[in-house]
Amino acid sequence: MVDLFRSRIACTSYLMWKDKEHAILVDPGYNINNCLLDHINHLELKIEAILITHVHFDHIDALEAVVNAFPNAIVFIYEDEAKEIDNPKYNLSSWTEYGNKNLVYRPKNMKELMDGEEFETCGYTIKCIATPFHTRGSAVFLVDEENAMFSGDTLFYTTVGRVDLASSAPRLMSSSLLKLVKLEKNYTVYPGHGPKTTLEREKKYNSYLRNI
Repeated sequence: MVDLFRSRIACTSYLMWKDKEHAILVDPGYNINNCLLDHINHLELKIEAILITHVHFDHIDALEAVVNAFPNAIVFIYEDEAKEIDNPKYNLSSWTEYGNKNLVYRPKNMKELMDGEEFETCGYTIKCIATPFHTRGSAVFLVDEENAMFSGDTLFYTTVGRVDLASSAPRLMSSSLLKLVKLEKNYTVYPGHGPKTTLEREKKYNSYLRNI
């Protein structure tokens, strides 16, 4: 089962589980007034794994609070992005617009993944696909059993992530998106912002994918 939690001002966080005692959280965004943790507790879930698509502040702001609440949870992240998780200039938490909060938290229980690596957690087999361009270590996570692609800010409904940020790698956009175009399964795409979509739809209508 996949559940979404959409903050008014941040990324969409996702929860996935077969067993409420062993749940997965994708991209813990904001937890203003304890809203994310309240949602998790309302669903009576225990977080055992946290997937991070990339480390921009709006995708990791609640990470420390969630780990404090569920200290045994493992944080899964692509290895290139893990290097920058506590770098405010890279995760953009030093932005004036963000109030210079400077996120410097690095979880101790972190599993760094290679491109294409498959791993098992909470009863699921999950695959990490590196898609650097929005950030230099962005990744998507594929869960065949749920027909799910958690795409972070790599792929949205009819568009893709921006490449004009300090942590971006615009020259890698085409090669990263080509990996998604080559996927044969029509995944339901759960993006970091905006409505969900399908990979088949994006291949057909998303100009960034069509013009590779």
